[in-house]
Parts: sequence; C-alpha cells; structure tokens
Amino acid sequence: MSKTTTSPMRLPRDERRAQLIDVAMDVFAENGYAQTTMDEIAQRAAVSKPVLYQHFENKRDLFFTLIDYQFNTLRDNVTSRIQSVDPDSETADEEHAYQAVLGVFEFVADPRGLYRLILDTSMEHPEELEARNDQFVSEMVEFVSPYILDNSILDPASSKFITRGIASVVLFLATQWAQEHSANNDAEQVIPLETAVEHTVRFVAYGAIGFDLSNNPEA
Repeated sequence: MSKTTTSPMRLPRDERRAQLIDVAMDVFAENGYAQTTMDEIAQRAAVSKPVLYQHFENKRDLFFTLIDYQFNTLRDNVTSRIQSVDPDSETADEEHAYQAVLGVFEFVADPRGLYRLILDTSMEHPEELEARNDQFVSEMVEFVSPYILDNSILDPASSKFITRGIASVVLFLATQWAQEHSANNDAEQVIPLETAVEHTVRFVAYGAIGFDLSNNPEA
C-alpha cells in the first residue's frame, strides 16, 4: 500500500515530476485505470490538482507515462540480464535463455505489483495500450532473438516468429505466477520464484517433453 507523500511544498520540477510518477504508479496499480482519479493521485502526493496538471495533461497522459516507464524498466531488466552472460561460455546459450526469463520474473516480483499497469484492461479504448504492448514485444524480439536462436536451424524471420511466441509465453507465465503469489498467503501453494523461472525455462526450451511425460527418465 502506498503511503501519502510528505515531501516539501516546493520541489525542483524534475523531482516533483518523479515524485508524482512514483505515487501515481501505486494508485493505478492498486485501483486500475478506470477507478483511478487525478484527485486521489494529488491527495496521495500531497499536492494540489493544478500542480498535477502542470506536469501531465490528463489522466491518460499520466497513465501512458507510467506505461512507458514500466516497459523501460522491464526492457532494462531483460537486456542487462542477458548481457551479463559471458558469450564465450560453453553454456552461453542456456544462460542467455535463463537470464532473459529471470529478468521478466524479477520485474513482476516487485512487491508493489506495478506489472499490473501493463495488464490493465479497464480503459474504455485500450487500443493505444495494446499498441504499446505490441511495440514493446517487437522491440524485445529484435534484441533477444539473436541470443536465443542464433545457433538454431531457423532463418532470421522464423527465429523472430518463434521468439515472439516464447516472449508471449514467458510474460503470461510470469504474470500468472505474480498474481498467484500476491493473492495466496499459503506459501506451500505458490512455487518459489527460482522454481518458477526454472520451470519456465525448461518449458520454453523443450515444451511439455521437457517434463518427461512418459515418467521414464531413460525414454
């Protein structure tokens, strides 16, 4: 739960904008787009509405500022994780896949639950949000594809096609894990992050076969 900010009455413009963004992210994550009001954001930020409107044209403008911020955070998580792998390592291909998945799970594991912003479906006209989602996935496919499938039999176009599917699966599984983790107080009913990452990597690498459906390790 976000706390009402008790910052000084006057802040430099950049600091005030950053403070408003930080507060607004919690409010939108908690309430969803439709139920969030500029009044509540101003109140939680301990500013007047005119101050809020000095920085953001309207609620939609503020929301998409937060969306861009979250996508940038997720992009940085994934890219820094992938780039941390030694490309000359004998296990570089496996490590690239693992680190990419870990970057996504770390993003959704933030206790503030800010990942919910990019899943929000409460907008009256969500086309712009859907377009932002598609653009982000396309950008990540361009970046990740050479790392994940560079040594495969696939041509570049096919590699991007498969990588897009992998990205969709990873995002779905990560957000499902985060929702179950936040909603369930019984620790025994929710798998740990490390286990969720390992299962996801195994699934995207081998599909259902990776879990030995024959129940015969020697099959």
